[in-house]
Parts: sequence; structure tokens; C-alpha cells
Amino acid sequence: MNRVVIAFLTKDRVELSKQAVKSLLQSDKFDLLWVDGSQTAEGKAFPTEIQMCAGERHRIIVHRNVRGGPDAAVAYALTTMLKGGDYTHVGLVENDVLLHPDWFDPTMALFERGRSEGLEVGMATPRCYEDRILFQRDGYAVLHNGGWGIQVLTREAAILSLAHMRTSLTSENRRLFARLSNLDIGRWWAFRSHDSMLCADWGNDRVLASHGFASLALVPSPVEMIGQEPPLAEQGLKIAGQPVEQLANDEAFATYAARTAAIRRGEQDAGGLGPMLHDPASGAFTYFAHQLEGIGACYEGDWRLEFSQGFGPFAWRAGNIEHELNGQRLTLFDGSPTVTIPLSGPVELLASGGKQGGSLRVEDTHSGYVASPALPPRDLVSLPIPAQVSYRDVRLTALSPGVVFYGVRSREPQPFSSQWWFDWHKLPPV
Repeated sequence: MNRVVIAFLTKDRVELSKQAVKSLLQSDKFDLLWVDGSQTAEGKAFPTEIQMCAGERHRIIVHRNVRGGPDAAVAYALTTMLKGGDYTHVGLVENDVLLHPDWFDPTMALFERGRSEGLEVGMATPRCYEDRILFQRDGYAVLHNGGWGIQVLTREAAILSLAHMRTSLTSENRRLFARLSNLDIGRWWAFRSHDSMLCADWGNDRVLASHGFASLALVPSPVEMIGQEPPLAEQGLKIAGQPVEQLANDEAFATYAARTAAIRRGEQDAGGLGPMLHDPASGAFTYFAHQLEGIGACYEGDWRLEFSQGFGPFAWRAGNIEHELNGQRLTLFDGSPTVTIPLSGPVELLASGGKQGGSLRVEDTHSGYVASPALPPRDLVSLPIPAQVSYRDVRLTALSPGVVFYGVRSREPQPFSSQWWFDWHKLPPV
């Protein structure tokens, strides 16, 4: 029997949460975890108001002061829900998603519906945007992008989502789904053939598909998006209120089902390179700040989480150190935040001066190369560390508060640990 927990993700905008929470008070069907990052008094008080009104009828567990941006909230929610060892499925609902009261059972039925047609479903959602459909089927769609907004994941899929949580390139999605279905989503999705960076949730269904798991959505979609600024139409989005028949393709669907099944059996490789970002056009490998532990990096000092939606999405910001002097708390900066990374071959460190601009020091322990460049405000700068054939420690030290470190780019793949994993506990404090 399935055991399900749903995380309701909120931050202020109480007028939206009041509408969205109503369809989530279904304790006979799933547990509710409320993940709140509100900063206003009204926003902080609202979960307690709902708890008191719900009383013993609905068990609502509230986690407060979850900050660091929407992707950090997702990482926190998935990490927390996966601790519940007996949950078979975990879900996410953001507070701008208004669900029909009867959304849950039809959504969960998609897991068995997909299995009956040769798929192993990793994610099911009641929300479907027309341009994010890979195939239209009878009553549902296979998606190439569902988004964090509303989804239910199997336990295995949620673990994969965390382990591969990063920004990505549009070409990664196009390439993977072309390999699986012989179709190029660049013909109809929002980005067409342009190559650009994608937010973390745009890559999640690619991650699942590369491991043989499909993402399914209800069509018609029993969902309304509320509080949208600008409105959906101006964002180029349209909820699938009816089947998108031009995206029905039985032959491509059969190919997709066969190839994802072969991946699950271990007979076919989707061509992925693990959690890191690889751009075949440039040949570059990018390891974002939250992934560097996987190649042996060590952070020391006061680093803070910097939300970087389009590139990361997590970066490390040099923070301030609090000291006590004569009974008073003083905020000072002592230049101590460092990251030491074992690296092979020529590499580039990716950083910025943050809001105010700043400086840092980079050292190559093998060659003795040292540089202390000044960094402009906000702009991401690539700092090349020259090398030929060498495997050595490269150390970055922040020399002023606010400096932001995004990660490393290299010409050759770095030795990435197969034992590495990512969850919310890997992030620095906000």
C-alpha cells in the first residue's frame, strides 16, 4: 500500500496560501509537511492558524524559517520527507498552484496507468503545460518538464532528483529526449533551438528519464495557477485544458517505452555523465559549488548560501564573522573563508564580487601560482588556473565579505566519487 507525504512550500503571499491549502487537507490520503520561509508576521502566523483550525482532523507538521530560495526549500522538503523511511511517495506543492479537490487519486492512478503501457513512472502531476508535453496519450501526457510546482515522486525518483539537482543546458534536455524517442522537443518547446541555461526543475524530468523513469501528467489538467505576475499567457504558458492531439505519436511512444525499459534493465546507457554539467559544444565540465565535495573539496570558514537560480542553483557567499568584545556582538570579516579543491589539468574558478565587489586569492599548490584579482560587483568572472598534466590542490580564499563562489570549470572530467550524494544538509547556512 502506498504511503504518501506532500510538502506545501510557502513564503508569505498568504492570500494565495489560503486558497491553495484547502485541497491539501486530506489526511486520510496523505500526510502534510508545511515548509515555510515567510518573513512577514502574517506569513509566519498563517501555518499555526491552519493547524488550530484543522485540529485533530488533519495532522500538519510545520517546518519554519526555511530560507535560501525556492530550490533550497525543495531540497529541504525532499530531504526531510525521505527521512520518513516508510513513505513510498513524496510530493511538492507550491502555494501558487490551486488544485481541484479531487486531484490526488487521479494523479496517483498515473503510476499504474503508465506501468500498464510499458513505463515505469517516477513522477506524476496533475499540472500540464502544453509545450512541456513529449507525447499526448489517452487521458494523460508524458512530459519532458513538469516543474517543482506540483508533483508526486516515487522514493527512488526523489533520491535521484536530489542527487542531480543543478542547473542545466537546454541542449541536455533536447539531446536526451531525442535519444529516447527520436523526437526533437526543440521544434515545439519554449526555447525552440536556442541553447541557454535552465533552472534546476527544468532538468529534473531529464534526470529521471536518463534512469529509465517517465514523468506523467493528467490531461485535462485539474489545476489553476494563481497570483501569476505576469499572467501565464504573457509567460508563454498554457495549461492543457484538453488533449494536445498534434503531440500524439504512437511510434515515438513505443520507442521511448522500449528504450527507458532497456535503461532500467542495464542494457542501454542514456549517455549521461552523472551529476556534473558537460557541454559537448565547448568540451567543458562544470562542477557547481554544492557538488565539489564529490571531487574531494573542503570548505572552511564562514560561507553562506547564495541562491543562484540560473547558475548552480546554489553558490557559496563569503560571510561575516561575529565576535564578542566587551560584552557586545561585533560583525567583522577576518578573510578566513576558503575552499580547497583537488583538481586535474587546466581549470577555471567561477566567482563574482557579490553586491559590492571584492577580492579573493587563488593558489595552485603544485606550481606555486598565486593571484589576488579584484572582482566587479555581481558579474560572474572566470579565473583561469594554468596547468598542464598535474593533479594538485587549488585553494580559493575570500579576502572580502560578499564574494560569491559558484564552482569550477575544467577541460577534462575530474574524478567524481560514486559515493557522493546531495541533500539539504550539504548546504551552508543562509
